[in-house]
Amino acid sequence: MLSHFGVVLSTARAASDFNFEKAAAIMIPTATIASPAFALDSIVDALPTNTVALEVQFGAYLAVLLGTFLPCLFLINLFIQTESRKAGKAGGQDSE
Repeated sequence: MLSHFGVVLSTARAASDFNFEKAAAIMIPTATIASPAFALDSIVDALPTNTVALEVQFGAYLAVLLGTFLPCLFLINLFIQTESRKAGKAGGQDSE
């Protein structure tokens, strides 16, 4: 039993020689490297699910369709007008 007491005493002395400041200085870089991983988990949890992310409002469809077709119709109309004016100036079959 006396040998067990000696082991406990030597362990207590080794624990009292432990430098907590040095251990904390070693652990600080590890904590800063690991902190973005924890922050990423919270961001991922805050993101919406796929069903919510894929919902599109009617106004978005309307904006895309009008933004595509109106300029195209304008350009087609402009092309037809310029070609008919060129034909009128040239004095061919379609001049009058």
